[in-house]
Amino acid sequence: MDPIRTEKFILRPLTIDDATPRYCAWLDDAMASRYIEAAKSAYSIDSLRAYIRARAQRPDVLFLGIFTHGREEHIGNIKYEPINCKLGYAVMGMLIGERAWRGKGVAQEVIRHSAAWLQRACGVREVVLGVARDNVAAIRAYEKAGFRCEATAHIRIDPVAGLSMVLHLEG
Repeated sequence: MDPIRTEKFILRPLTIDDATPRYCAWLDDAMASRYIEAAKSAYSIDSLRAYIRARAQRPDVLFLGIFTHGREEHIGNIKYEPINCKLGYAVMGMLIGERAWRGKGVAQEVIRHSAAWLQRACGVREVVLGVARDNVAAIRAYEKAGFRCEATAHIRIDPVAGLSMVLHLEG
């Protein structure tokens, strides 16, 4: 696929060359290890490359790196897994790895453009995600992007610890 260009970012499929010590460090960050299930495992560059390679081979996954315009600094990722074109939904996860970019509106811009691409490419009408109830910053960012707390059969959430959120796409 061609990169998705937003006002501030370039979204492109991750490659094994994007598996760097810096990326591994994001997964060791206290915030990531607290809220992202995949970050609870120790990652080496080799295991991160294997993870990226496995997702790149699956037709029901869109795994994009978020890169800044200009210097093309890798600041985070957005992943849709699985994407169900037949039922018109995708399950989303996001990591803004670079702390300096957290709270700067990255999520809203990246979600808007990547969800619109999924809608055009595959007819996705809903984007769903699970989020920890105590991850107030993430909930706020997702709400700004248009998500609403809503039950959905597309994901399983522990109702005590988490919330399901849904973004309904227009059109």
